[in-house]
Amino acid sequence: MEAEKIGFIEKLLIKLNKPKLDNKVAFYRLLAVTQNAGLGIRDSLDAILNGEQHPGMRKIVDDLISQTSQGTSLADAMENHAYFFGHEEIALVKSAETMGNLPDVLQNLSDELENFQQIKGKLKSALMYPSVVLVFTAIAVVILLIYVMPTMVDMFPSEEDLPGITLFMMGASDFLQDYWFLVLLGVISLGVGYKMAYTYLLPFKIFMDKVFLKAPIVGNLTRSFNLYRFSKLLGDFYNAGVGPTDALEQISEILSNYHYSTKIKNVKNDLSLGLGFVESMEGSWLFDPILIQIIGIGENTGNVGEVLEKISSFYRDNLDQSVEGLMKALEPLIMAFVAIVVGVIVASIFLPMGELIGTIG
Repeated sequence: MEAEKIGFIEKLLIKLNKPKLDNKVAFYRLLAVTQNAGLGIRDSLDAILNGEQHPGMRKIVDDLISQTSQGTSLADAMENHAYFFGHEEIALVKSAETMGNLPDVLQNLSDELENFQQIKGKLKSALMYPSVVLVFTAIAVVILLIYVMPTMVDMFPSEEDLPGITLFMMGASDFLQDYWFLVLLGVISLGVGYKMAYTYLLPFKIFMDKVFLKAPIVGNLTRSFNLYRFSKLLGDFYNAGVGPTDALEQISEILSNYHYSTKIKNVKNDLSLGLGFVESMEGSWLFDPILIQIIGIGENTGNVGEVLEKISSFYRDNLDQSVEGLMKALEPLIMAFVAIVVGVIVASIFLPMGELIGTIG
């Protein structure tokens, strides 16, 4: 019997109070523990609900209890909350319920989500420092241009005696004071425009995704991230009993990079025609030769899931090194940029001051 779908208003309220990734990790981990202890799905969900504090998560678990009590499978019940549970998570749970290895899959899901959370945290940390420095630099520049520069210029009887760099900064100061709203609007429009173009303009997305893969430092980071996600997800699907074509279809929708997503779809089509992974992936600049060889070995020995788990650990370590490399590379670049900006402003102020002192002397 199909459970009644949760109402639109209630679902909207849950979305507004959407649980965090920590809540999802804890949910999968507790569900795995209770399943290993021999509890049924309904009893496991009841135990999780009793200890859950997050209001949005309580709503989700309560609805899962309601649906599973009416005979709905856990995976089908989770589909009612696809805004919270990922498509790949639902597919893994559905396969695990069929194969009978639900506790192992749930534990693996919690571990993978925790790893993904750690990666996101490292990326945020890597970008936090340069972001803070740039914000404070921008604030300092605005204060100097609006308040310091006009006061300094008033000391001179004629603007014709000022150096060219000072005249340029005066023009920037006047423009900022008169049209600050245009500058602010331009910055906001640039950010929103990029996001809209990347989301809705396919040629722009294709171009930017290739830039992310080819750019120094960032390219290695992007490549390592996609190879880690590909190998880990494919290994998880194999271990959960999902067929390779179904697994690749899911992965192609999960990976956001256009080039990886398209290539994985092509590999899926080749497998449907009877080709193997090696024949389809060989020669692609998106995949490392070692990865292709590892998958080929797994195909020959029948343990694709196991070898993919091992190679995914390698890419995870490589990803950590790429994040550290990004942090080391950004710091001197940001400091050089700040030094140039500060140097231009200082020169525009002290050059005419030096000339004025010389004239007085």
